[in-house]
Amino acid sequence: MKNLFKNFLILSIINLLFIMPCFALDLESTVTDKSRQNYGSGNSVPQATKTETPVQVQTPAVVKETVKQETKTVKLKQDLPNVPSLPSKATSSTVAPLNTVYSGKMPDSNAFIPCTDIKVDKLTIDESVVKSKTASRSAKSAKTKTASGSKIAKYRTAKLSKGTQIRAINKTAITDRLTEGQSVIFLSTQELQTSYFKIPKNTIFTARVVDSHGPQITCNGGLVGLRIVSANVNGYTQQLNAGVIKKNTENVHFSNLKGSHTYCKTVCKKAKWGQNMYSKWAKTSHNLANKGACVIIAPFPYLGGCVLAAASTVSSPVTALLGKGGRLSVPAKTVFTIKLYDDAHLRY
Repeated sequence: MKNLFKNFLILSIINLLFIMPCFALDLESTVTDKSRQNYGSGNSVPQATKTETPVQVQTPAVVKETVKQETKTVKLKQDLPNVPSLPSKATSSTVAPLNTVYSGKMPDSNAFIPCTDIKVDKLTIDESVVKSKTASRSAKSAKTKTASGSKIAKYRTAKLSKGTQIRAINKTAITDRLTEGQSVIFLSTQELQTSYFKIPKNTIFTARVVDSHGPQITCNGGLVGLRIVSANVNGYTQQLNAGVIKKNTENVHFSNLKGSHTYCKTVCKKAKWGQNMYSKWAKTSHNLANKGACVIIAPFPYLGGCVLAAASTVSSPVTALLGKGGRLSVPAKTVFTIKLYDDAHLRY
């Protein structure tokens, strides 16, 4: 039995020795792409194996950010100008060395200031000089304020109370053809006594046209609105707020001069047209009645005249609205009464 076991082991070993090369050839025939990369082209001897590192895949957003950062750095490098180098020494005729005490005086124009000696740590300022300069500036500003106040105090004013009435005449004619913004000159016809002085006769009062229009339909007449804005008293043009309240003896409302309102006149004119037609046609009917055979048609003109007279009388209040009012025309040297709307402080 022992001999048989020994013989079996020897045979198995011999078979293994012959069979192993066949397995090696099969392994060489199954070569992958990765294994080919490890071998050299045309060489049967394999090269040294390389350790493969894992490749990190970048997202498109990360790639864009990196590209933007690189372009920014390139642009900054291109935009920077070529700055010349600083000199080793510098001279100045107006700047004092920083390591000296500031005394308020200009340094010598021929002083040589090396850049190496300037030290910011040793900068000192004389506070007494700064305080003296600020004090002088505040004193000057106080003097100017007192001087301006004294100038204002020299002017004296007198109060002309609200509601004061002044009689005046217009220097030029006033018509509804005046446009807004034009001026009208009035001259006072009497002296006016204030608490400190008198406003003399023929004092100039300037009025401004604030509204104007010509005659309109609905029998509305022309209009001119006036406001007294200034007066020349003692050689000074002074502001006022006044208006016109009377023209001769007629009252003026809201300082508006108006042309005649012709509604009533127009109603009478429209009614008279029918009455005139009635009188004409009544005469024709009377003449026809005296001609024998024409008596038959004589009543018809009379009836037509009656119809026209009644129609014109009834429609006259409505048709009169289509008529225009009268024009405004105030001749020069017309007497007006001016009234102050607010208190006036007149300089004298």
